[in-house]
Amino acid sequence: MAIFAFHPAPSDRRADGIGFIIAEGADEAAARIAAAHLVGAPGIDAWAAVAITTGIDPVAVEGLPVGAPDNGTWPDRTRSNRALNS
Repeated sequence: MAIFAFHPAPSDRRADGIGFIIAEGADEAAARIAAAHLVGAPGIDAWAAVAITTGIDPVAVEGLPVGAPDNGTWPDRTRSNRALNS
């Protein structure tokens, strides 16, 4: 399994403010499907994919992380107090 981070170009930003997704999959395509499912839309096709591997440059993301409902790792509510993929 591989881990990828996905992020949009400024012209492809989402109205809901989500601009960075980390997902795991057998390959980039599978991770992209998982990422799109998390946010409930296929609108990340144009987003860049970055493989999370050793030697990756550090990155910071503004805002809090939001995971799927009932996940055991991340907060599960957005700034507008809604769940992702709902």
